[in-house]
Amino acid sequence: MRPGRLDRIVYVPLPDAPTRREIFALQFRNMPVAEDVSLDSLVSGTDKYSGAEITAVCREAALLALQEDIQAQRVRVRHFEGALGVVTPRVPDSLLRTYAAYQQRHAAVAPPSFPPSS
Repeated sequence: MRPGRLDRIVYVPLPDAPTRREIFALQFRNMPVAEDVSLDSLVSGTDKYSGAEITAVCREAALLALQEDIQAQRVRVRHFEGALGVVTPRVPDSLLRTYAAYQQRHAAVAPPSFPPSS
């Protein structure tokens, strides 16, 4: 990090279940998903995944469907299961604890105030 790039370090938590549901819903707009794919199962199976990792799961599932059959019309649950085996969450629990501790220490700190410009 260089001065002037970011004025603050901002902690952005991993997406919660409703947010993960929205990410999947956005991905499914442009992806033909078979009836055997359960959005609820995908949401519960991607705890600790970032938004980028969820997007990668969807892309990997689509690639697996095409590798299986270049004429595939739908992405099936087996493709998502395979994708979840390939794309795994990268943020370890130890780092999540560090972020949570940092956030607690610095959440109550007010931003610096500057005198008004003349």
